[in-house]
Amino acid sequence: MLEMLGGNEFIDNLLQKIWQSMYQGIWDGIHEIWNWMQGIQAFFFSNSRELIAQSPSGWNERAFLFIKQVVENAAIPVAAVIITFVFCWQLISMIQESNQMHNIKAETIVLLSIKLIICLLVCANAFKIVCGLFDMGAWAAKLVPRNSIIGPGNGSLENILPRDNPNGYSFGSCIIMIIYLLITFIALAIEAIIGMLVYVKVNIWFMTLLVYMAAAPIPFATFVNKEWGQIGMNYVRKMLAMSFQGFFMLIVFGLYSAMCSNVLSLDMAGLGNSYFMSMIVTCGCGAGLISLLNQTGSISASVFNAH
Repeated sequence: MLEMLGGNEFIDNLLQKIWQSMYQGIWDGIHEIWNWMQGIQAFFFSNSRELIAQSPSGWNERAFLFIKQVVENAAIPVAAVIITFVFCWQLISMIQESNQMHNIKAETIVLLSIKLIICLLVCANAFKIVCGLFDMGAWAAKLVPRNSIIGPGNGSLENILPRDNPNGYSFGSCIIMIIYLLITFIALAIEAIIGMLVYVKVNIWFMTLLVYMAAAPIPFATFVNKEWGQIGMNYVRKMLAMSFQGFFMLIVFGLYSAMCSNVLSLDMAGLGNSYFMSMIVTCGCGAGLISLLNQTGSISASVFNAH
């Protein structure tokens, strides 16, 4: 009888060692995937931040030079045609309002000529002016605290999934760890997709900005006329909004990082399964990040009253 009890105890201890080895081995795998997830997020976020702080020429010099050539070869000639049309329209309006030029004063002609010269200078340097607006937005973006732009992972995996199971080791606990491993793989894929979407979003922002910059002289050509000048003012507000969109992107990155680090550093056992809920909240924060990132353009436009 004692020999049978001793044999059962030996088998139980052996099984405990096997289950413990499997449990901790799977935990090490989860920890490794967790580190990959942190590394992927840190890579995409740090690269996105560096891109936002770049000038258009620093982002892609070939694209910048191409847009500059478009401005010089196409946009400026079109702007010259518009200036001519607007200036002629202004003269016709003056003639109609002044009884066939009988009441036109010399200073009125001089003032109109000065406006025309200033408008020509502005159109000739429109591309530089727009680049200056972007430099102002990039300067503001550089002032956003660098230590807040990080990927998730300020908390420790031990906080939500201990390596040593306090409830003991069994076949069931190993199955649960395998499920956690699969969940972590899925979370890794989701976070990688989110990181790529963030990086793509930043690059699309730069491309959109360059497209708007290509037409800079055309709206500036309307400044010579009071009614048509609203086109130029709306364009300036739009370019200011786009230039500061990167600033708002960095604010969104900082908020996302703070939310994720808070999730990883809290015990969420009160919400059910701590690790499972943490993965859901982390991926949910990523989905919220993409949603809010897509709204940074409208947020910036509303701040500068651009439409």
